[in-house]
Amino acid sequence: MGSIEKAIAKMNENPPRGERSKLSQGDDQRPHLRVLENEQPRRVREPVGRPEAIDKRRHFQLPEKTLEGEGIITPDSQRNQMSEEYRAIKRRILSAIDNGYDDPDVQPNIVMLTSCVSGEGKTFSSINLAISIAMERDRSVLLVDGDVTNPMAGVRLGFDSKTRGLTDLLLDNTLDPEDLIWQSSLPTLQFLPAGRLHNQVTELLASKSMTALSADLSRRHPGRVIIIDSAPMLMTSEARVVADLAGQIVFVVAANSTTRNMVADALKLVNDHSRVGLILNKSRKSIATTYGYGAGKK
Repeated sequence: MGSIEKAIAKMNENPPRGERSKLSQGDDQRPHLRVLENEQPRRVREPVGRPEAIDKRRHFQLPEKTLEGEGIITPDSQRNQMSEEYRAIKRRILSAIDNGYDDPDVQPNIVMLTSCVSGEGKTFSSINLAISIAMERDRSVLLVDGDVTNPMAGVRLGFDSKTRGLTDLLLDNTLDPEDLIWQSSLPTLQFLPAGRLHNQVTELLASKSMTALSADLSRRHPGRVIIIDSAPMLMTSEARVVADLAGQIVFVVAANSTTRNMVADALKLVNDHSRVGLILNKSRKSIATTYGYGAGKK
C-alpha cells in the first residue's frame, strides 16, 4: 500500500469510544489539534525585506492577532505541536525542491495546495505552510491567491476583492509582477492577491500568459518557494489547469468528511501522481505521519 493509500485509509478510522471531537460542525480551520478582515492592508512605516527586491513593492502588516485567533502560526508563535507538524510537512516539500526532477520543464518550487471540495482547510494550510517556510534562514516565499472566485487567502491577510493581482497580470502582459506583489512585515514573505474576478478565469489560467508568468516567478528569485492557494479540484475547472503548472501538488483532505471516492476522483484529474502529497486535516493523529508523496516519487 502506497503512502497516499495509507493516508486515505486513516481517514476512515473510527474515533475511540467516548471521545468527542472538539471541532464544531463545519469547522475547517484546524488540523488534528481539533484542529478577516476586509479592510485594505495597513502599510508598514519602514521598508522590510531585501532592499533590492522590494523597491517597487507595496507593504502590509501581517494581521498576527487575527491569524493566531484562527489557529495559524505566526513568526512570534511559541513552539507547539502545530508548528512542529508544519515543520515536518515543509521538510518533504523543500527536499523535493532541492532534489529537483528529471523533467527540466517541471518547477518543483511551485507548490499548489488544493482540496476536493470547499471547507477542508486548504487556505488555512496554505498560509501555515507559507509562514513556516518563510521562517527558514535561506528561503523566501511568495504566497499566491489562486482561488480567484473565492479568494480567502487575501481575505485572511486583510485584502479586499478590488486589490489588483493575478488576473490583472494575465489580462495585461505589460504589467510588471513586482508592481502587484505585496511585501509583508515578515521580510521573507510576499503575497500576490487574486485580482479582479473575471468570467473567463479558467481560460486566463490556461493561457500562455499564465505559463510565462509561472516560469518567470519561479526563476526570478533563487531560493523562493511559490505557494498557490488554488480552488477545490472537484468544484471548479481552474484547479485542474493550475495543477499542470505546479511542480508539487498538495491535497488537503478532511479526516471525517472527505471520502475515499472524492479523493480518488480528484486524483484522476492529476496527470502525474508522483508530484502529489496529502495533508490529512482534522485528524487526531499527527499530520506528519499522514503526509506523503505518491509511490512514483524518486
